[in-house]
Amino acid sequence: MNGQLSASDVMALTKDNDGFGGVGLIILLFIFLIGLSGNGFGFGGNGNVNQMATADLLYNQSTDNAIRGLAQGQCGITDTILNNKYDNAVLIKDLSNQMSNSVAALGNQISNQTATITNLFNQQTIDHLREVNSNLANQLSNQVQTAQITENILSNLATTAPKPPCYYGCGCSNSLY
Repeated sequence: MNGQLSASDVMALTKDNDGFGGVGLIILLFIFLIGLSGNGFGFGGNGNVNQMATADLLYNQSTDNAIRGLAQGQCGITDTILNNKYDNAVLIKDLSNQMSNSVAALGNQISNQTATITNLFNQQTIDHLREVNSNLANQLSNQVQTAQITENILSNLATTAPKPPCYYGCGCSNSLY
């Protein structure tokens, strides 16, 4: 069935019809046993095939183990890269929050200092303007008062000023002076 002779096939073939007798049977049996020995009658080298299959199997196992080792190493590297990316993302987020808080605090300080400077400037400006207004009001009041005093003096002089006496005919006129 599989291309080899069974023991009954050898007996049927080696009956006394071939003229060899029992010697032919022994020779055919010997040939049959050599064929079953695994060397294929010395041709093809079945023993070498088994050795090559074993070598191929060992080579494939070592290659498979090497590939698995590389895959595990790559997984380890990928895991490390992803963990580092995550850690860096967290650090960047923390730094961003710190910078944002620092900028907000600095903005508040600038705003407060600007308000303080503006208030001081406004107060100094208001004080200066009040002083100028007071000086101008005093000058105006003094001018008005001086004008009123001058007018009162002149009006009183004109109406109440005595006429100078006449001295021997000098200065005896109707003029005020």
